[in-house]
Amino acid sequence: MKILAFLLIGLNFIFLESAEATSFGRRESATISSVNSRPAICLPNDTGEVFLVGWISLMQSYVRNAGAWGVALKSGAKRLELLPGGCVVFGVVPEGYELDDYKVKTHPLNLEVNNTYIFSLIDASRPRDSYTAVFCIGNTASGTVEYLQYTRLADGSELVPPCDGRRNGNAAKHFSPDN
Repeated sequence: MKILAFLLIGLNFIFLESAEATSFGRRESATISSVNSRPAICLPNDTGEVFLVGWISLMQSYVRNAGAWGVALKSGAKRLELLPGGCVVFGVVPEGYELDDYKVKTHPLNLEVNNTYIFSLIDASRPRDSYTAVFCIGNTASGTVEYLQYTRLADGSELVPPCDGRRNGNAAKHFSPDN
């Protein structure tokens, strides 16, 4: 009887552990903040653990051949240990990192009002684990820029900020030679 109980507890432990480790990794929600008038991706205050950053990316959403900005850990460099509530700011390259040269050429990222962006932090040890936040850029009544984050609701729906130009009909005007 003791062996059967031990076996059941052991199998339960194995299955519970494997449920956390899927081939898809772990994708968590981050928060967007403004630091010196630039968007910053921040870990939630309740993460409870240090996140070892391997790669940082910011890219425009809804656009084919979108502009992008990325930072990668240099070979042999010390990884950035991001504490709960810690942030990484767009345009700031942390020590030990370098701008990612993207083996496939991308356009430089220019942040524009009424456009939507995806900001991500990828784990240095487990590249399928990440923190991601989606936001758009709006203007306040006083004319200052603000970064408004999309919010996932408990029922699975999404609260879309008013600055999402694609969904709200106020997309930024882009120059096109065909116009």
